[in-house]
Amino acid sequence: MPRARKVGYFTAWSIYDRGFVPADVAVERLTHVNYSFAKLEGNTVALGDPWADVEKPHPNTTYEADDLKGNIGEFNNERSPVRLRNPQLRTLISVGGWTWSGGFSSMASSAHSRAEFVRSVGDFLQRYRFDGIDIDWEHPVEGGMDGNPHSPDDARNYLILLRELRQYLDHECPRPRFGRYEISIATSAAPSVYRHLDIGAIAHVVDHINIMTYDYAGSWSQSAGHHQNLFKPTAGDQGINSHDTVSDYIHRGAPPHKLVLGVGFYGRGFSNVKARHSTIPTLPGLGCSFSGVPKGTWEPGSFDYKDLRANYMNHDANYTIYWDDTAKAPILFNSHEQVLISFDDAVAVSWKADYVLRRGLGGIMIWELSQDYQHELLTKICDYLG
Repeated sequence: MPRARKVGYFTAWSIYDRGFVPADVAVERLTHVNYSFAKLEGNTVALGDPWADVEKPHPNTTYEADDLKGNIGEFNNERSPVRLRNPQLRTLISVGGWTWSGGFSSMASSAHSRAEFVRSVGDFLQRYRFDGIDIDWEHPVEGGMDGNPHSPDDARNYLILLRELRQYLDHECPRPRFGRYEISIATSAAPSVYRHLDIGAIAHVVDHINIMTYDYAGSWSQSAGHHQNLFKPTAGDQGINSHDTVSDYIHRGAPPHKLVLGVGFYGRGFSNVKARHSTIPTLPGLGCSFSGVPKGTWEPGSFDYKDLRANYMNHDANYTIYWDDTAKAPILFNSHEQVLISFDDAVAVSWKADYVLRRGLGGIMIWELSQDYQHELLTKICDYLG
């Protein structure tokens, strides 16, 4: 069996308020870094934040005249200290994401615009020394950010685009350092979204599929629930769990070894949880109604694991950890403030890593690397996946 992938997303904006730079990434423990995000300008791929991406100097790197700088240079410049720590690391540029997926539908709709995109990808990969591309179109046909254009033909055009991209990178571009450019895609765990895709045909073209098996519950939900539970929960089943999603992808034609299970290194919070309505005393608030979300770490309702680990999971905090043994997922609950936080801890990611091995999946994908606590979750994943 091929070595399990350990794919970590590094976000360009991590270097700002979060103070997380490429040198902080445990590259020795990863097989892939997906650099997020590039965007579409018209029908071509463009840098998302040029200063952070290729201009910012990093203090521990000595640059020569033609060297890549910025975050991308730290990962892709063969002389950078980060690269030297793991010369076998593969880096992919991730294009799109939640905010920058609005141009995909139009770009994929014609042979001319697809060809323009495909050529720009080849140029981009060579110029910035990436080992492949991760297409994060959120989402074809329906879903994604309000206002994004959609078409009933999106799914068909997406498959054509991926086939044309594969053909171009294999036959029209110089061979990269690892012999072949990789193509991955990021896809939803929601059946209402991925039902439009020809999963089997896509899996035949791409190297792997990163399933975003998280955000099952949040501010948009009717009740407080797990946001990335492996199995059906004890209470408050919102209809999605990772096991069922993976099984459905396989049923739709994806070989297990091409499926990469997503793990969010963050939690989702719920305020004013009506815990008195809990049906299971050992899981207070789970499946109960709520109103609003707590402040979060950087945005309302979302908590970095490092924040939870340092400030919510200690003896001085007013939160108690409860374990849902059916879902294989924990929650934090504050009975005084009536706040519930769903997240993954070291035990939960252990279950997921073991699940990847037992089902012969392609590996684990992490959103995103700056949110870990002293590499605690990544280390636990590596205890299983190597």
